[in-house]
Amino acid sequence: VLTTPPFLAEEGGETAVAVNLRWYLANSVYRRLVKTGVDPDKIVFLSLHADARHPSLRGAMVYVPGATFRAGTMGYTSSAYLRFKEVREQPRVSFSSRDRLRSEAVSRKLAEAIVKALKKVDLPVQPYQPIRERVIRGRQVWLPAVLRGNVVPTKVLLEMVNLNNPDDAALLRRAADRNRLAKALSVA
Repeated sequence: VLTTPPFLAEEGGETAVAVNLRWYLANSVYRRLVKTGVDPDKIVFLSLHADARHPSLRGAMVYVPGATFRAGTMGYTSSAYLRFKEVREQPRVSFSSRDRLRSEAVSRKLAEAIVKALKKVDLPVQPYQPIRERVIRGRQVWLPAVLRGNVVPTKVLLEMVNLNNPDDAALLRRAADRNRLAKALSVA
């Protein structure tokens, strides 16, 4: 994660700290842009992923910040976090009910545009609820951290493909299809 100082994942892979540092970094960039005069409504946050769900599932899915999952205060003040400049700038965040509802609405509008753009270039989209305000895995329900603590009003997490689906995995391996994904996102 390109924080100050840079965060390097441990040998065993990514840690919970890295997951949260992404939204701290996004918040820092957002505050800096707004401070320089950029219109907050012209700033978007897009987190790109490739999921690994059941092999029978295929296509893109977009997560938006569900308002009910962003109540309360979020943030960390342990030494594991406070060593990063972006965390020290604003260790905790909270959102008013109005801000949470607005963020969900404008993010859903972006998600709809992304789904439409993907379909327009014949890329697979999850047929059942391709836009969701929470992740559901078995009995667990949550909002990804990168959306939960993120202050950027318009934000989505896009699962571009399902790596466990052979057709989706093949799509991601082909440069021409990756270009189609990128072009669809650029017009959304």
